[in-house]
Amino acid sequence: MPKNGVMLHPSTKGIDMSVQSVELPLLFYAWRRKVTGNVAPHQHGGCELIYVLEGHCRVESPAGIFEGTPGKLLVIPPEVIHNQIDDPGEDNIFCVFQANPVLFAQHWRSLDLGGETRTIRMFLELCDMTEKNDFTGASALLLSFLQRLSAFEQKQSLSTQQHPKLCKALEFLHENLTRPITIRATAEHAGISVSLLRKLFTDYCGTPPLGYLQNLRLARAEELLKNPYLSIAEIAAECGFDSAGYFIRLYRRKHGTSPGKARRKL
Repeated sequence: MPKNGVMLHPSTKGIDMSVQSVELPLLFYAWRRKVTGNVAPHQHGGCELIYVLEGHCRVESPAGIFEGTPGKLLVIPPEVIHNQIDDPGEDNIFCVFQANPVLFAQHWRSLDLGGETRTIRMFLELCDMTEKNDFTGASALLLSFLQRLSAFEQKQSLSTQQHPKLCKALEFLHENLTRPITIRATAEHAGISVSLLRKLFTDYCGTPPLGYLQNLRLARAEELLKNPYLSIAEIAAECGFDSAGYFIRLYRRKHGTSPGKARRKL
């Protein structure tokens, strides 16, 4: 089910979601979401865009972890399981669509649309159309919107894949997730200074390197909690935490509950 119980546009029913060669992009739904709670792990058959208007949110997935702040657009690829952790009062707009990847790259990333008022207005117009069940011209508007996003991204070069030093640091964190890792060691592996490493993470990932690493470990812990044969201490060790107590404190700070209680709900 889509967020807020929004149903798919009737014309999309029965369509093979695996088809990627449509001439025009296909809009499934777009909506403005005033946050009333977190969004549980889920996935979509199409690519999802989330643009943060106010407040703060965090989207977590095995594909990556991103912090959503005002002006940030998060791109979530099709079929990727992800959640959404929202601060009270967070306000965003989002849409799910199907399009040819040549038109708009659908890999996991974050874009800063600060100052792109016309592009944001187009996004808001798409939301207004679906809320009123008026889909006349929606595909054409979505096409223009995605073209503007692609042109903006090419101009700004904001994709994480375009900075090799950051890619090297991310690869190091993922490969050494269960081992003791320092930010200095990560910077040395990437061949840059600690200050530059922090700047790259803040600019491209929306969070400092330590925060990214902690979120990455907590996301892995979330998966391991589904295994009833692992103790909390074993999960903490598997995720690279120094101690079970430290893991529990971070988990409670993030989720508002202990990993033991979360496991019982799972």
